[in-house]
Amino acid sequence: MNIRSIALIAGVGILGIGALMYLSSLFNKPQTATPVNVAVAAAAIEPYTIVTQDMLKSTTLSPTQARDRGAYPVDFVPGKMTTARIAPGDIISTKNALPPEEVRYVKDLNLEIVSFGASPEKLVGGKLRPGHIVNVYGSGRDDDNREFTVLVEPRVWVVGVSAAGSAPSQATRQPDPLTGEIKTSGDARERPVTLVTVAVPPDKAFHIIDALGAQNLDPWLTLAANQTPGQLYATPATAATATNGLPYDLSLTATALANILKSTPAPQPPRTGGGGGR
Repeated sequence: MNIRSIALIAGVGILGIGALMYLSSLFNKPQTATPVNVAVAAAAIEPYTIVTQDMLKSTTLSPTQARDRGAYPVDFVPGKMTTARIAPGDIISTKNALPPEEVRYVKDLNLEIVSFGASPEKLVGGKLRPGHIVNVYGSGRDDDNREFTVLVEPRVWVVGVSAAGSAPSQATRQPDPLTGEIKTSGDARERPVTLVTVAVPPDKAFHIIDALGAQNLDPWLTLAANQTPGQLYATPATAATATNGLPYDLSLTATALANILKSTPAPQPPRTGGGGGR
């Protein structure tokens, strides 16, 4: 086989490969990314609002647009808390809505969040962490300069801690998939906690602020002996229950009359004489 034959065969082969590539490009359409259904506000939503499904509509964005704007898929927005006023038609994103725990530490809106500082030796050696249940004590001096200690509030829920304004540790903890043992990676150094944030019912928040602020008591925290949740949450006031069979307003009247009758002393029996016409 001479050189001309080899060159001719090679040329035909190249043309065949080119034709195949051309035909493949005709039949293989470029794949387009599936649009993402993201959430938009159906009406104005005020800050500090828990978003519900009825507040939302949806629109579509490309995956790249959704990622760049921090937009939530519509199914993942209910339960988020707004951090800004959202106008009708605005996209719900990480810029204006977050999980409640990231906005105010806890989901329970009946709890107040209050922080106070102390030296590490008064905060269980600076080892307190979110989730601990603590007793808050206060020590001070009375008008006669005598030292005293009082239990300010028992069984308080710690929801945040800080070491001089930063996280006490940068380490990451992960369970071993085989043994379940928790392993630590990253910077495992721990700094002692100097600021504690707690979630309490409003009356307890007032008591803590009054004791540590107005009375200037020095706080000491201990890990509570009983670590079960118990009465950590605010108890909503129970509404009056109407009497069965009566309209609500009549039932209140009937209850009031019943209470009056209960409180009215029974009439004394008439005094009788000892006979003889007296």
